[in-house]
Amino acid sequence: MDEELDPDDENPNSVLAQEYSELVAILRCQLDSVIMQLIQAVPDGAMWLSRQTTSGSAAPSDHIEAMLQYFRHANTAECSNFLQRVCLLCEDIPMHLESKLMSVAGYECNFKQRRSLQQRWRRLSEGLLKDVQPDKIWVSIRTANRARDRPDQTPSSAERGESRLTLESFLQGCTGKVTVLAGQPGSGKTLLMSFIGQQWTKGLGPIPSSHLFVLLELRQLNLLSDPLSLSELLFHHYLPTNGDNEAKQAVVDYLLSNPEQSCWVLDGYDEFQKKLKRHRVQNERLDSEKPRPVAELISGLLSRRLLAGSTVLVTSRVRDVVDLDGLSDKVGQLLPWDHREIKECVNNFFSGKDGNLAANAAEILFSSRHLLAMSSLPALCNICCVFLQHSLHRHAEKTKVPGEKAVGVKKKPLEIERKDLCELSRVAWRGLEESRIIFLDEDVPLQTLQSSVKSGLFSQVRHGRGGGVVNAYCFLHLTVQEFLAALRIMTSSDVSDADLKKKFSLKTRWTTKSDQKTVFTDSLYLYVCGLASSDCTPALEVVAKATGLKAAQNWVQKRQALVLKLLEALCRSASLTGPKILQLCHCVQESQNQQLAQQVVRVRPTLELRNFWLLTSDIEALAFVVNSVGTKDVGLDFGACSMELECLDILSRYMRTIFRSRKYGDKFAEKLSSVLPRFIALRKLEFCGASLSSAGAASLASGLQNCPSVTELNFSDNNLQDEGIRHIADVLAKLQNLASVKLGRNNTSLEAAECLVKHVSSYSKTHKTRNQQGSTEYIKNNYCLLFIIFSLSCNKLGDKGLKKLLDFLPRLSKIQRVE
Repeated sequence: MDEELDPDDENPNSVLAQEYSELVAILRCQLDSVIMQLIQAVPDGAMWLSRQTTSGSAAPSDHIEAMLQYFRHANTAECSNFLQRVCLLCEDIPMHLESKLMSVAGYECNFKQRRSLQQRWRRLSEGLLKDVQPDKIWVSIRTANRARDRPDQTPSSAERGESRLTLESFLQGCTGKVTVLAGQPGSGKTLLMSFIGQQWTKGLGPIPSSHLFVLLELRQLNLLSDPLSLSELLFHHYLPTNGDNEAKQAVVDYLLSNPEQSCWVLDGYDEFQKKLKRHRVQNERLDSEKPRPVAELISGLLSRRLLAGSTVLVTSRVRDVVDLDGLSDKVGQLLPWDHREIKECVNNFFSGKDGNLAANAAEILFSSRHLLAMSSLPALCNICCVFLQHSLHRHAEKTKVPGEKAVGVKKKPLEIERKDLCELSRVAWRGLEESRIIFLDEDVPLQTLQSSVKSGLFSQVRHGRGGGVVNAYCFLHLTVQEFLAALRIMTSSDVSDADLKKKFSLKTRWTTKSDQKTVFTDSLYLYVCGLASSDCTPALEVVAKATGLKAAQNWVQKRQALVLKLLEALCRSASLTGPKILQLCHCVQESQNQQLAQQVVRVRPTLELRNFWLLTSDIEALAFVVNSVGTKDVGLDFGACSMELECLDILSRYMRTIFRSRKYGDKFAEKLSSVLPRFIALRKLEFCGASLSSAGAASLASGLQNCPSVTELNFSDNNLQDEGIRHIADVLAKLQNLASVKLGRNNTSLEAAECLVKHVSSYSKTHKTRNQQGSTEYIKNNYCLLFIIFSLSCNKLGDKGLKKLLDFLPRLSKIQRVE
């Protein structure tokens, strides 16, 4: 029977005695491995266990009561440590008991952070369309730049496989290291960090052994202007508590002595105003008790000058990852959803709401390549579903879909009062001007605040200040703030033409450490271009009238005309780099302006793209521009651009396509071959400087036989060898318009030369025609007469191979160059 103790006596030993029976019951439900870990808390645990064991066959669970009795009479420190281990290792402990045990053990903050993380996850996961499954979320490994300023390189392979891991696999082994997870806006980085926190509360996930899990949203830290110590950051702004100072100090002391027992999640580095200054990063250790700017504390965690050995997870948009080069041990980029995941999301969205619409919605989404490309990002997939639901209910027919960034104007803004919408857009614009993401009560009128929270455009966040918690608010997503700021630009005279021109500039993906970055650089100009579409004019006029503008219709049209004029100037520029050309294509696509699209390719008939990651949405933007010129010859030159293989499904309208990179190998060629029959206008295909072997050559040959319009082929600088050359030779006869073949630098021998000579000299093509009498005639022409350029340079043909070619040359009467 438990001893009767004074309920006010809240020391660990007394609480253990009070809860003895319940602890026995809980421990008997745990795994033997858990009991063994608890026994290790006993000094000389192995010897103690040996003394308790009377039979060699005794199980660990047989020693539960003896272990509890030991700690019941142990000193306070040992008992506290034991109770903490019980809370960390055991499952299914009632919350009231866990709270009590952690509190008396001096780790009240542990319980509070668990409860906070669980509440956070419940809030963020409410209404999720798909379960979060780390073993089904894909990440591509990115190689960090560690030396000099240079373009921000993306994952090293375009093929699924070697550089592609599940999130679960990617996070394995992250304990004690700095791991960076990058992703596009709306790819789910914040949600995933919250999920990892929730898993930690259950003893699951990649870092279950940590005793302290700190999840900091860096955008909230932008409000902290005064210097603070590590303790103040922890207790004033993450775990505000009324506990005594001795208990807080005990936690900090334990943290400093055992940094490996803590995990720090720094979510949203791209939204943190105080970017790391690499030249200021020093090697000396930081004094954790000395107050310093919050940026120095974050820098100290990342550079290991503070809590060296702790686990650090950082999320960021791709453009800011360059700041973390040399500090991170591993960097990964979240990959977009594939078609299967998009379909699952659409089905889940409409199930339970209006099942009759699900089939129609899926048909519309999958028939629109633009919507499909948008839906590769979880957040945008949700917006597409909302838009389709609204359109199907309202029109009951397939509707015309405006640009990606213009979709938002048909969504949330129309669900709140126009006056409140105008006020909210004013707040968004002011925040953009001041680089502010978090807003306090005094920043937003009460009525607007209430309606915005109700509509879901605004969300409340907990923000610690001065040891307490104050109400703070942020937009549902940073891109929502950017969109509403763009809406203000297009509907209010508060924003001058000069202000618009200042904000309207293309962003490069080649972000370097020396760039001046702010938290608002990704989407604002795209939203402005989307709102310049004539499809958005009526909605913009409604909003402009609500702001008090007179002659709102004329004003909106003039503002839209200014945006198109700025775009036209960019289209005519011949000095844009590849990344800016791609961003220009996105802008033009958002505007849905065919004349601007034609101007882009009029200036640059070949679009050159180099050294950055391409998404399906990027290829869609390129396709919009290329398709605007009909049958005009337009080329696309990829150089070392990583891309998902689904991107190739969109490329079928290009007449000249070039792939130059060792990233492009046999798997890439296999996927390309499956879509080549749809390249009905293809004139030139170059697959050079790549990693193509004979297997890839066989794949491409099978696809090329259905491309009779091809006039030029270039497979130079691969590793086709003799067998690969044979595969290419087999298909040459079916390409009747072929004028140039380049096969140099492919590690071939005399056998390859003999194969080519044999095939080309024996092939002929047959034309069927009718003579004057109406009878059919068959006219055969020597096939090889069509060749203008024939290249086998830098191979191992030897003298015999060269002689074979020389003997063959007289038959190539139209050939102009042999390499």
